[in-house]
Amino acid sequence: MPKVTIETVAKKVGVSAATVSYALSGKRKISREVTDRILKAVDELDYRPSITARNLASSKTWTVGLYASPTQNIREDYFFNNILAGIIDILHEKKYQIHLYADYLNEDNKDHPDLNMTQPIDGALIMNPRINDVYIQHIMQRNIPFVVIGTPDERENSFYVDADITAGYYAAANYLIRKGHRKIILMNGSAEYTQSKQRKAGYALAYQDNGLSFNNEWILNVQMLEEEGYQVFKRAIEEIPDFSAVITFNDTIAVGVLRALKEKNLPVPGKIAVISAGNTMITRIHAPSITSLDMSPYDMGAKAAELLVDVIEKRRIQPSHTIIQTHLVEREST
Repeated sequence: MPKVTIETVAKKVGVSAATVSYALSGKRKISREVTDRILKAVDELDYRPSITARNLASSKTWTVGLYASPTQNIREDYFFNNILAGIIDILHEKKYQIHLYADYLNEDNKDHPDLNMTQPIDGALIMNPRINDVYIQHIMQRNIPFVVIGTPDERENSFYVDADITAGYYAAANYLIRKGHRKIILMNGSAEYTQSKQRKAGYALAYQDNGLSFNNEWILNVQMLEEEGYQVFKRAIEEIPDFSAVITFNDTIAVGVLRALKEKNLPVPGKIAVISAGNTMITRIHAPSITSLDMSPYDMGAKAAELLVDVIEKRRIQPSHTIIQTHLVEREST
């Protein structure tokens, strides 16, 4: 069967190849009647435009790089999966491809393959930035458009999308304090990430507004692994006496916390209340079901992808950001 080309489509419709190209790309306005005939011919001929040709014609790769978490986190993180789904849906709609780069970063390694940009990209999405994030610095040095999913250090000069994490953790801690809890353990993320600072700020503000004080020893920094949450919290049970509630930075960590509490015969919520963050499927199917902070991860990913495409295509030039409101979903664990 002969190869179907753009000229084949043009000949069938009775228009020029350029008209077919404009109709498919949307670069120039073509009448609805002609566009419909072109789309019908494309469907009948099963025409598939060459990505390579499209890239050459537009001097673009139509590719976005996503700089994500380490693979050990991705394996267990349903929150990431929801963000990724939002990103993929929007990029598919906008006809962009995605290259996923897991975080294998050793900041002393100057030959890090993901930072060498061996695969050309039109723009980058950077998730959960570190303080003084090396990925952001590298992307900026190469003048590649980027959007941060999270809150970067340099907010004034960045496009970013984030949940209002400070307000969310304020609400979670305040909710527990109003229920009579005074010693609340915060299972926070690694201290190198900017979102960990935001969680601590919301937690601290809730204590301050209620005229209470807290001890920094109640705030524990852990990696995003269920086993890590379990091990760290198992030690905390012995080292932090008389606590009555726990807030975690992720639903997966909450599962580790609940496993440790079960082993120690500390009933939830009878003896200990637990709040997680993410409101992913885990919180609904776990027994007991888990009260969780909903941060709309799908919307976060979708909005970040939409913003990046606008920046790449120069519909957005002035740095701006979107903050997504959080809300607490009450379940059995509190």
